[in-house]
Amino acid sequence: MTSRSQDRTEKATPRRRREARREGRVARSPEVAIALSMVALLAVVRFVAPLALPRLAVSSRRLFLLAGAARFTDEFRAAVVELLVMGVVPVLLLAVLLGIAGGVLQVGFHLAPKTLRPTVSNLSPAKGLQQFKPTVFGWNLLKTSAKLGLLALVVWAPLQEALSGPLVPVDLATAAATVGGVGWRILVGATLLAVVVAGADFGFAWWRNEKELRMTRQELKEEHKNTEGDPLVRQQRRRRAAELSRNRMIFAVASADVVVTNPTHLAVALRYGPGDPAPKVVAKGADAVALRIRTEAYRHGVVVVEDKPVARALFRTVKLDHYVPAALFEAVAAVLAVAYRRRGRRVA
Repeated sequence: MTSRSQDRTEKATPRRRREARREGRVARSPEVAIALSMVALLAVVRFVAPLALPRLAVSSRRLFLLAGAARFTDEFRAAVVELLVMGVVPVLLLAVLLGIAGGVLQVGFHLAPKTLRPTVSNLSPAKGLQQFKPTVFGWNLLKTSAKLGLLALVVWAPLQEALSGPLVPVDLATAAATVGGVGWRILVGATLLAVVVAGADFGFAWWRNEKELRMTRQELKEEHKNTEGDPLVRQQRRRRAAELSRNRMIFAVASADVVVTNPTHLAVALRYGPGDPAPKVVAKGADAVALRIRTEAYRHGVVVVEDKPVARALFRTVKLDHYVPAALFEAVAAVLAVAYRRRGRRVA
């Protein structure tokens, strides 16, 4: 592989996706907003216009009649406000809502303040030249050509059908109905075309964004290293954690009732308190750790009992800070009895 893009063979990790999202590098297409606008326009013409047009016509007629007055009266101002509220404000609100909806549909509720900060990279000509990459330029050229060609077909087909008939005089209502029917068919076709183009363009934007987010093996290793930490550091951290755990375990030997040994290779410290359901293993270890357990037991006056079978069974089957199972109750009880007798003689 010779180029950097060819080396990006690994899928983007969740961390890389989060960083890209914070930077505003997400899949989005301006065609989605156009498609939403067309759908909204179609809905307005179909459902809202029949109800709103008569009222708008009355307001417009009233405004034109008042426009010839010498002075702007309160009635004229009210007519202007009414026309603006009914005809302009809804369109502006609809445009704002559609712009928000287009962004939400593509990337969800997401703000990227980082993209608003002025940076030198945003002024770089290289960033603008990215639009002329063969893949991007080719897709935009294909998209624009397809839109123009299909839009011409969408407009021409209804017009050709309407003009193919004989030209005969008709009344105003019939002519208006014919023009309205042709306009409706053109609007429906243009809306369907906008939806198809938006879907294709968003698919291309998603594919391009996924391709740009892909990572090289080295980047994947570096991210894993930064996330999980250097292997040597992790090993040292585990070693320190194990040492702390051993120190806590050795410290618990002082509270034990007895230490069962092998006698030199294994050592298991047991504690049987008044509220315990069974004796608990508070420390155990082999070789050097066993020696530390025995040394700590002697230092604190804990009885050490040599019993190879019991020591082996406890070491193999009972985890640290776990209670002795019922199968070992009898053997452990005998060891505890020995410990209690020795302690009694020592006290006496």
